[in-house]
This record gives sequence, C-alpha cells and structure tokens, in this order.
Amino acid sequence: MTSDYVEIYRARGLGYRFGGLHALDDLSFTIRAGEILGVVGPNGAGKTTLLRILCGLLRGWSGDLAFRGRPIGAWDRRAFARRVAYLPQQAGIAFPYTAREVVLMGRLPHQNGGFFETEEDHRRVEEALRLTDCEKFSRRLYHDLSGGEQQLVGLASALAQDPTVLLLDEPTVFLDLRHQLQIYRILKDLHDARGLTLVVVTHDLDLAQSFCSRLLVLKGGALAADIPAAGDSGPEITSDLIERVFGVRASESRSEGGRRRISVWYGR
Repeated sequence: MTSDYVEIYRARGLGYRFGGLHALDDLSFTIRAGEILGVVGPNGAGKTTLLRILCGLLRGWSGDLAFRGRPIGAWDRRAFARRVAYLPQQAGIAFPYTAREVVLMGRLPHQNGGFFETEEDHRRVEEALRLTDCEKFSRRLYHDLSGGEQQLVGLASALAQDPTVLLLDEPTVFLDLRHQLQIYRILKDLHDARGLTLVVVTHDLDLAQSFCSRLLVLKGGALAADIPAAGDSGPEITSDLIERVFGVRASESRSEGGRRRISVWYGR
C-alpha cells in the first residue's frame, strides 16, 4: 500500500436535488490516496449519485468539491479522465463492438487527437484483458456476452485507462461467486501493488467490512456515519447502525475464534 496519504478528494456541503428531493444533502468528507473506501446504505441513499459527481459526470450539484486540491470543475476533462475511471453498474454500449474494442475505449483519454492506437495502448489493453480473465472472449461481440462477462469487460476497460482512482458502482452485482472473488482479488492486488485509490459502492456489508479500509454510510442523501478501520479487523458496522440506517433489527455475537458476527432479525 502506498504511504503517500495525500488528499485526493475534499467535499464540503455537497448536495444534489432532483424532482424537489435531496439526493445528497450537505455531505462533507475527504478521500485520501491509497484508501479503499466503501460507500454503503439502503436503496435511494444517494450512493450512485455521489459516484457520478466524483467522476465528473453529474452537473448541477451544490457545495464545494476539489480533486487533488483543485476545484473539480477547473480540471481539463481529458486530464481528469487520465486519473479517474468509473465503472457503472451497466455500461450503455449501443454499437456492435467486440469486447476488446470496448476495452480499447479505456485508452481514449491518453490519445492526443491521433487516429491510431499506440503500442502502449495495445499493451495496456492486453494487460487489462489478462488481469480480468477476458482474453478468452475478447473477440466476441460485447452484446453477446453474459451480464457477468460484460461487467468484467467494463472493469478491463477501466483498468486500461490506467487511473490512479477507480470508482466502482456495485462491481460484482451480476457476477457469480467465483467471479466476485476474482474481481475483488484483482482490485486488492492493484491497490497493494500500485497504491490505487478505490471507492466502491456495495450492498454487501460483510464484504464492505472485510475489503474496505473505511466506510461512508449514507441514509436519505445524508452522511449517517464515517467509519475508519478498527485496527486489523477493518471498519465495523454495529447492530445499532444497521437498525438506524436500514430499519431492520440486528444483533452482534462473537465466534469461538473471536470473529465478530452481525445477524439480521427476520421475525416480526
């Protein structure tokens, strides 16, 4: 992990409204280089809205947001895209591209007006295909792939972009267990080897606690909790917080090995 914990993002009073509703309401936080930040909360909490603002796709928000000490609106879009990659839940690919061509699109921010890809572009694409195990279907049409395969291709495209920050909106939502573990193993390896900063939206609270170094918990567009890691055990979500944020009863217990466990109450 990188030891350079400079500030990557700083948000102060961040808000966003649509349809008269607060999708985000007065959020203030920082994200440091090298963090694995999890963003959790119930449906409609504002998690995807927050990621879309952080990657520069959503306009019309209020408050202050800086990336590496500079207001996000002051960044040249191509320069910003060389540093920040975003993986949505579903990519809107309208034309019949192959999987490899979709991955190659991740190199667009690095092409300075040229019409042809460089050797470096192709090297990055091949590396991304290998890391995500997409080589075996790289020549197939993207639309012919399964949902899980498409998500792997999307991750490969983001990695080909060679970012320093990767924003992921439920990156394993369509994947089976093997591919879920594969995705998070890839992300952890990249984080450890390159100091990649990760911001991950997920509904899997167990995964969030075991994978992330810090959690932002959102409810109704507001910040319900900012939870740092508790030593080597990662950030801990308490039963009280689950009841307050998700509206379900929960209890805590410890296994014989001392591992903390949260159980959700399904009864009346």
